Amino acid sequence: MVAFFVDWQFNGEQDEYLDPVRSQYREFFVLVDARYRDRPVSWCPYIYVDNHHALARGWIQGFPKKAGNVHQTRVFASPGKASPRLAPGARFGATVSSDERTLAEARVTLEAPMEDPTPLLARDTINLRHFPTLEPGKYDKPAVHELVRMDYADQQVADVWTGTSEITLFPAVGEELADLAPVRPGMGFRASMSYNVTQVEPLG
Repeated sequence: MVAFFVDWQFNGEQDEYLDPVRSQYREFFVLVDARYRDRPVSWCPYIYVDNHHALARGWIQGFPKKAGNVHQTRVFASPGKASPRLAPGARFGATVSSDERTLAEARVTLEAPMEDPTPLLARDTINLRHFPTLEPGKYDKPAVHELVRMDYADQQVADVWTGTSEITLFPAVGEELADLAPVRPGMGFRASMSYNVTQVEPLG
């Protein structure tokens, strides 16, 4: 399992980034190892976001997004006690909650730059687009039910650092995230990333 805390800024064709209240949002999600036709892929079982525009956009793409509150340590150009530098020993923290219940807390301590970040982008992400129907007699026949592959165009990563990690997934009423609690922590990382999404590929 890989857990991501992300501070996003969205943009489309109308300079949406100039309207931060709509274009900025924070997100937490996990990816688990899966296989599609004997090919290793990633599957997103849980994802939380704090912006309803991103929530709706995610459903269209097949992400099972839920409303949540996500916070993480930020880096600023001006150094100070409140902003860690990208350097050995720098520490970052993050939390996610939903319905006023804390679901996860994480810490990462940087050790060194990652020379080859290719493994972070190596696997396709497969989602399930699912939209049920409320037509009587057809509840078991959803309007949309299809596997899709996310098409990440112009995907780039920068300032990738790796280090040690700690993460705790807390049990909460109505949530199953804690069932994925790791047996032991793995590599932690901090990076900047960008990509474009203009389509998803249906998988037959």
